[in-house]
Amino acid sequence: MTKEQLEQYEQEWTANMVKYWQEKMMQFSPPVYDTGALYNSLRGELHPGPTTTIQHHFLEYGLYVAAGTGNGYRRGNSGLDDENGLQFMRGKQWNKGRGHRVVRDWFKGKYLYSLYRLKEVEASFYGEAYQGLVSETLTSMFSGGLETSKGKVSL
Repeated sequence: MTKEQLEQYEQEWTANMVKYWQEKMMQFSPPVYDTGALYNSLRGELHPGPTTTIQHHFLEYGLYVAAGTGNGYRRGNSGLDDENGLQFMRGKQWNKGRGHRVVRDWFKGKYLYSLYRLKEVEASFYGEAYQGLVSETLTSMFSGGLETSKGKVSL
């Protein structure tokens, strides 16, 4: 694999993660799609260079949707402050029905699997590059002799 092929793989990986996440959002019943803000906020950026960086951006509340938590919830809160439920959920706009505030992990599962796969490709590429570098260095050092401060040493 060449450096250009690795960069192309990284670009495709970055773009495909956005597609995977959008597809995963739509697989839930009901889908992780109300206004489309979270769905449309997904984007990926690749910054190649000596230290390649891949960034994915989306609205922060997407993590809360994936975990089934959000505004008004706290650890140990059953959701029943009184017989009518939590104060903030009494309004008509909060009557979402089935699927509201349940775990819909559109993010973590696919991300972790794909991240491990990217890690394997990167390790393979840089492992082979390192082996080639060491091999070339050793060959140049020992094939023509090694220069030292006291003269040339041939093996």
